[in-house]
Amino acid sequence: MRYEFLGEKDDASRLEFRALEDCSALDLALAAGMSRRSAARAFQRGEFTRGGEVLAAPSLLAAGDVVDVTLARPAAMPTRPNLPPATIIYQDSVCLAAEKPAGILVHGDGTGAPTLTERVRVSLARQGMAANPQAVHRLDVETTGLVLFSLAEEFQPAFDALVAGHAMHKRYLAEVSGAFPDSVTTIEKPIGRDRHDARRMRVCRPGQGQPALTRVRVLERRGNRTLLLVELGTGRHHQIRVHLSSLGFPLVGDALYGGRRDPRGLMLHALEEEFDHPVTGAHVLLRTEVPERFRA
Repeated sequence: MRYEFLGEKDDASRLEFRALEDCSALDLALAAGMSRRSAARAFQRGEFTRGGEVLAAPSLLAAGDVVDVTLARPAAMPTRPNLPPATIIYQDSVCLAAEKPAGILVHGDGTGAPTLTERVRVSLARQGMAANPQAVHRLDVETTGLVLFSLAEEFQPAFDALVAGHAMHKRYLAEVSGAFPDSVTTIEKPIGRDRHDARRMRVCRPGQGQPALTRVRVLERRGNRTLLLVELGTGRHHQIRVHLSSLGFPLVGDALYGGRRDPRGLMLHALEEEFDHPVTGAHVLLRTEVPERFRA
């Protein structure tokens, strides 16, 4: 089913879509990225309207009909005092990209440590926007860079599918020890848990672990170190760290996988995310500034 996204209304709390062919309201909801479950809840709340008429899932639409979807906005969740806001790279009505600093979790692990999710809540509260941000993917505690959040429960399934289907291109800056060869552009080795150390992952024999693909390009060599641009073909836990270490080029600052400790910390930064927006259809390229620790 084809549709056209017309834009955001009412301070980004309402979305407008035009049906480009005859269909049901449910067809439009599913095409725009809702799951059947999230669509059912949205119809129960009366979120779909056409010219003021509240639509049910079976309601028939004609090509050219304009449908409004009013997003459910939950009450703002409390945040701890004196928590700084997140650095926002991109934001629309259904998603937001924030830059994660080193040493902070993306979301809570039960210890009560501050998280990037809480900082995003602070940013939204300062805008007067009530939303419950949900991280679409994670970064390791010491890794910096872009993290994408879903802001609307109705379209959370669309962003989950974006990541699960590897339709998001994620690129990282990585500094490794040694002179990384130009000839190595692809690392394709399965990854699984290290049976001897619960903190670590490891490269497995063929047929074991989960398939993992990493693409690598040399940007610069300086002394006994190499700056790489790395793109993930899959999203396994510690994938970049494990793949580069398996070739004898551990990340600088990555003591867990054989790298030397460095006062700058772990030299891995999520630089770019590129994807087709699962709701609006727009092509999105998000990019952070190159961190100062990589410029030295």
